Amino acid sequence: MSGARLRSRVIVTITLLVTATLVLISHSGSVAAHNARQNPVVDNAIQKVQQGEQTFRFDTFGDQAFWGDTLKLHQAIEGAGSGGVGPGVSPKTALAVGLKVDVDALPSDLVQKIQKGRVNLGPSCGARSTSGGSK
Repeated sequence: MSGARLRSRVIVTITLLVTATLVLISHSGSVAAHNARQNPVVDNAIQKVQQGEQTFRFDTFGDQAFWGDTLKLHQAIEGAGSGGVGPGVSPKTALAVGLKVDVDALPSDLVQKIQKGRVNLGPSCGARSTSGGSK
């Protein structure tokens, strides 16, 4: 056998071995992932994490009664111009002082408009800014 022919066979053999190894690795990974989905311990852990996300996102732990019923904070944020009390707070100011918004609860068209900068979050949107601006 000539040197060129031997070299060609070695390259083909190595290529086949590498390909076979990659196929086995990818197959074993998908089998492991499939088995993990059927594992009751993993299923339980996933369910607990999902329940925790729901609790964290939606449970007020009693704070809603204090901030809403007692202090009526939502009315102060809305402002008299929107049916609340006082000057109100613009969305931009509310976000700046730490008010959180659940983006997943917003309509998708509104989220897209916000992302494109097409929603007025400033004082002229109906509430006066608490930072000295006016309508």
